[in-house]
Amino acid sequence: MINVIDKGDGLAVLQITIPEVLTLDVPDLKEKIQQKIINNNIKKLVIDLAAVNTITSSGIGIFLNINESLKSNLRLASPSYEVKKVLELTKVSSVVKIFETVELAAESFN
Repeated sequence: MINVIDKGDGLAVLQITIPEVLTLDVPDLKEKIQQKIINNNIKKLVIDLAAVNTITSSGIGIFLNINESLKSNLRLASPSYEVKKVLELTKVSSVVKIFETVELAAESFN
């Protein structure tokens, strides 16, 4: 469901590996992400959305919650056209920065 890559200095990249983030998946996904943040002492997080083709608005709510808990140190990277459209329609893009690549998202913390 998720993979975490530690980049050092409190920065991590979290890859969501499921193609569809549906409403039923949200509680489990949210809990797994929060546990990774706590267990790995993550202070800055890039979520790689490259593998995600579909996401519901409740799935997007996870990002807002995580962004708040990380004090706006969340970046989203590599969303598909469809996912990016949902991020824009739900106004998440006005709160969380979105980047075309994981590398650009990680560099934005410097």
